[in-house]
Amino acid sequence: MLRISDESYERVQNIVEDMGYCCEVEDDYEQWEDIAASSMASFLDDLDGEQLEMTVAALEEYIIDKADNDLNMAMGVKTALARYMRERLEYLDTYVVPDVKLSLDEDEPYEDTDTARYVNVVKAMLTKVEDIKVGE
Repeated sequence: MLRISDESYERVQNIVEDMGYCCEVEDDYEQWEDIAASSMASFLDDLDGEQLEMTVAALEEYIIDKADNDLNMAMGVKTALARYMRERLEYLDTYVVPDVKLSLDEDEPYEDTDTARYVNVVKAMLTKVEDIKVGE
């Protein structure tokens, strides 16, 4: 079982607080989840794979707990997080991965790079987020 750091829980609180500043979270979540995804980027983009895993685990706890009394917020955080992960993967696949592959020598496998490991973490976290069961 993954131990979630205090920093990850703090990051979740900061994400939720920032979403409250930039989104009308009382509105239907489908109207603000795209803005929330952009807001999340400022907190998640610079994390390494382990930090991202812990933060996603803390966000999953938040989503599940929040679903009991505010399903709209829980669904908004879930869909915003999934959107962020998809957009992050698209960015990595478009801009980062090609540069890393070009910089490798012919005999170096891409799979052994930090970037490849990070991309695999992001893919796994997207699957984890999409599998969160709330409001269904």
